[in-house]
This record gives sequence, C-alpha cells and structure tokens, in this order.
Amino acid sequence: MADWKQELENIFLSDSQSSRAERENARFVRFLREVATPALMEVAEEMRRLGRVASVREAPASTILTIYREGNVEELCYSVTRQYVNDGILPRANARVVRTNARTTTHDEPFRAEGVKYTIDDVTKEDVIRSFLTFYRMTKGQ
Repeated sequence: MADWKQELENIFLSDSQSSRAERENARFVRFLREVATPALMEVAEEMRRLGRVASVREAPASTILTIYREGNVEELCYSVTRQYVNDGILPRANARVVRTNARTTTHDEPFRAEGVKYTIDDVTKEDVIRSFLTFYRMTKGQ
C-alpha cells in the first residue's frame, strides 16, 4: 500500500468537478515532487561532495538549486518552472549563470528543442540533470 497517496491524488485528478487548470497544476506539482526536485537534490549532493555549497529550495511553482563557490559567491542559480502552452503546462529550465569573468547571463529554455512537441510526462530526471550540466558548463566559459 506504498502508493496510497498517489492513488488518492489520482482520484482527485480524475474528479469531473475539478477544472482542467486544477488538474494541470496538480500534474505540475507532482512533476516537481517526483522528477525535478529529486534530480536537483542529487545534483546538490554531488556538488557538495565536490566542495561547493549547494541548496535546493522548493516552492509551489518551482524548484531552485543555487550553487556557491568560495563560500558565498554565487556560481549558478538553476530553476525548473512552469510554462503555460495551448494544451497544458510544460516544465522549463531557467538559469542565472555567473561566469568566471564575473559576467552574469540569464537563460530560459524548454527541455526539448524548439518545435519538438512533448508533454510534461516526457521530461525525466536525466533531462533535468542534463539541462543543469549545460548551464553549469557556462560558469567555466565552456
């Protein structure tokens, strides 16, 4: 009976009284809880092992991972947020990158190439980690 909470949530999601927006928001919250946050927690743990300070913060509409070097110098602030599209909600990667020359850039990208149709269910922990790595490389000028 380990999945009783999931089963209960599914009952609420299938409730004909709930609106489409409520169902989509619930799916996104579940995505954050089951995919994005665990992925960023794994990354944070590894970053700490490598000598960085890393913190993960969960919010109702996003999960945020911040990496610091040398104690309090921000290197990267990476978040997974929602994007409203015609047929639902998609997760989106956002990053504030502080490069080694102290120049800061911001980025906002989907988890698939522009024009590639996908759903929230297509985005995996590996996609989130791959996206993080793409932005983290930028801190090193790569």
